[in-house]
Amino acid sequence: MPVIDAHVHVLPNFAPMAPWEDLGRVDRLLHHMDECDVDKAVVLPVVAEYSPGNNQECAQWGREHPDRLAVLTDVPMHQQDAAERVLRAGEEFGAVGTSYYPPKLDEKMQWMLVEACDALWQAYKDTGLVCNLQIGPANYGVLLELAQRHPEIRFVANHLALPSLGGPGVQDETYGGLLQASAYPNLSIKASGFYAAAATPWDFRCPQALGFFSRLLKGLGADRLLWGSDWPPVGRHVTYRQSLEIIRTFAAELDEGDRAKVLGENAARVYGI
Repeated sequence: MPVIDAHVHVLPNFAPMAPWEDLGRVDRLLHHMDECDVDKAVVLPVVAEYSPGNNQECAQWGREHPDRLAVLTDVPMHQQDAAERVLRAGEEFGAVGTSYYPPKLDEKMQWMLVEACDALWQAYKDTGLVCNLQIGPANYGVLLELAQRHPEIRFVANHLALPSLGGPGVQDETYGGLLQASAYPNLSIKASGFYAAAATPWDFRCPQALGFFSRLLKGLGADRLLWGSDWPPVGRHVTYRQSLEIIRTFAAELDEGDRAKVLGENAARVYGI
């Protein structure tokens, strides 16, 4: 059974983590992976003022460790050249997909549904790249519409789809409407960044976050969920091993077969790694 961490960041200076800004060094990540028997990780670049070249850095680390790291490329999808960037991502960076973090998570992303974006979605169809999105409750409707319109594109939403950002409470049986995604097998959700959905992020048993996970598991099935640590930000709250054991030990609803899917088999299939 492969164990694949579907969500990590790798950069030597992750300024928001100060005074532990070097926690995301590639050698540190590989050390944690070795300790925890994690076979491979999917790297999402952080392109910011403090790390403008992280797309290139992550691509280089992916080339140096092809058996351990698969890389995405950060593409600002709201910019006019987004389609061109998607078309270049595989050849230029060796990317298996793209990553998009919108400037503001609470703003509506209806622009993704307009005709001006047709070339962007065609670029994903032409390349076969995964479209990985940081998206919250304000845009669940947009995400569902995208998955319905473009069944050829594999969409992945980060961090349990960020339910704590003004979204569904853990008792909401519809998960804010997101469980309509059961009709769209091309849409997957990462079981990652549990601390962001936790009432007590220091508690690695994450009872509230596991409640959200349980809703997704019942509504979408184990085939649609991918474990990810969100290293190094998760390191402010729990250890790398604890971020893994949330699923490996404490997700009691998973049987052995479903646990294998969530811990790696799904990521291998979705990202083609």
